[in-house]
Amino acid sequence: MASKKTPKREAKTRVKNNAQNRKKSGGRCKKAEIISEEELEKRGGLTGDETALFTVYLQKFDEGDVHMKHSKKLKDLAKQIYEKEHLYVHKQGGYKLMEVSSIETELSVIRGALREQRKEKERQAKEKASNKYLQK
Repeated sequence: MASKKTPKREAKTRVKNNAQNRKKSGGRCKKAEIISEEELEKRGGLTGDETALFTVYLQKFDEGDVHMKHSKKLKDLAKQIYEKEHLYVHKQGGYKLMEVSSIETELSVIRGALREQRKEKERQAKEKASNKYLQK
């Protein structure tokens, strides 16, 4: 009897996996297109170094000024930026929409640098305060 149930389970698993794979790859084809510079201008996209834009997003995110649907994670901020569809990178003679993973990576790198700067400023302020206290 066990041998009769095995093919049905395997078939159900295959159907389930196929359905999951279709859901995962559904939106990729549409947004992975490479567009020309004229089309980029029509869409109002941004190109070049996005560090300044990400820095502003992170500052607003840390202050709580960015309103998101669910949780307040860096991953969700990256998805929100991606869904606005205005950051493009130069690829193969055209422009391609920047992917969520790339946005998240850039955000985490910039966030780390901002934290280091903040810690350095705090350390310098403490040293300055302790030097003033010792001089008195």
